[in-house]
Amino acid sequence: MTFEDVEAALAKGTVILNAIGAHVPKLAGPSLACTDATAFPNAINLYVTSAGTRTSAPPHTDKQDVVVVQTSGQKHWRVFAPTDASRKPMADIFARGKGDDSLPLYQIMDDSDTVNSADLLIETVLNTGDILFIPAAFPHTTSTAHTEDAKTSVHLTFNIDTHVWQQDYLSARRLALKRACVLDSALGQTNDSDNRYEGRVNELPKDVLNDIMNPFPMGFLDTENEAEAKTIKDKVVAELKRISTLVDETTALAVDDKIWEDTVVRLRQEGVELLETHRDMYLAAIKEGRTREAEEAMTAHLDGSIRKAITPERLQRMSLFRVKGFYEQMEASLNSLREWSLMGKPINNSDDSGSEGAHTAKISLPENWAFTLPVKVGDEVEADLGGAFFDAIVTRAAGGKFDVQFFDGDVETWLDRGMLKLKTPPAIGDDEVDTANMTPKQLKRWRKEHTKKQSLMDSEQ
Repeated sequence: MTFEDVEAALAKGTVILNAIGAHVPKLAGPSLACTDATAFPNAINLYVTSAGTRTSAPPHTDKQDVVVVQTSGQKHWRVFAPTDASRKPMADIFARGKGDDSLPLYQIMDDSDTVNSADLLIETVLNTGDILFIPAAFPHTTSTAHTEDAKTSVHLTFNIDTHVWQQDYLSARRLALKRACVLDSALGQTNDSDNRYEGRVNELPKDVLNDIMNPFPMGFLDTENEAEAKTIKDKVVAELKRISTLVDETTALAVDDKIWEDTVVRLRQEGVELLETHRDMYLAAIKEGRTREAEEAMTAHLDGSIRKAITPERLQRMSLFRVKGFYEQMEASLNSLREWSLMGKPINNSDDSGSEGAHTAKISLPENWAFTLPVKVGDEVEADLGGAFFDAIVTRAAGGKFDVQFFDGDVETWLDRGMLKLKTPPAIGDDEVDTANMTPKQLKRWRKEHTKKQSLMDSEQ
């Protein structure tokens, strides 16, 4: 955005620059400091609002715990107690007032049109240098209309991104059930596209809902003290089992103890990867800032137009290109975690009498299995090329990206998982598959593949 673009946007409302610490070297240092202090992935957003704006942000909630730092001017804040999730269960409690969801102020005000004192927790004006902490899911609204300072308001929010990166008990439970091949009959929301913060989870008893929405404790991703980290990990495992049992005892008992622990370990591994990627991203921005200062000093004697010229090398260092690679690494970490959760095997609880036993857990293929189940080299797929799918074979799989070869010999590289459609479900035994959830087309393909595999096994014998 040019300065003129910012001025035009300010005339309409608040200008928001998300994750600005990854792009602006001078804000990379504070981003890195907060990441190190909390040992959780952190991002900074910058908000600029003209004075006299009646509503600079309507009532809404955030997915992050945020630390607000007023850096210039003033802003009026009102922070409310969380809404009753059970009254609107299909609304994401961490995204109220965003997207298609409506959270008008009157919904958190009483009939007399004055703010209910039980709901309003804080009403204050932040001055330059003031700090305000707002937990995730707490509604808040801002204004610059009733402040004394006529300056433009500027503030930073430090976002502690636990829920964003699945570092909470609800996400852990969901992953553990998938890894154990246990259908979540209690809460549903089993498909990757489902928002885990919507639906039946919001109808849980309030104390259980609060527990399962909690993020993991501070220090969970800290790698400096392994002994302390193990103690925290063990507490998280125990808490995960306790909460999952409160949610639904049947599904909780169907998950082996080792899977609860493995899930927590895997979430910690993924969290540490994300944490390190954030640190590297901010260090790269800091390094870029120092490089620019050195270049400015070396070219200070040159004409201004020459000094500011963008060379091809300098172009590639711009944040537009620099930051993209780090977010691709973060996406690869999430994809790896998702694939891990889908690679579990069901537990066979048949009895010793030889009678036909029942599986405590069956593999229930998700509706979008063709686009979500793990893909390996040699798999037959249909690859998306501009909206049309063509038969191909996977020839390479690395870092969440795939190369394929088409029937005519052409090769396409670096495809995302969502661009590949598995032609058949995993070839596993009938007694391990819940075929009731398959579409007729899926079932036909699965039977054909299974029959073919069985014939090959019979001929080898």
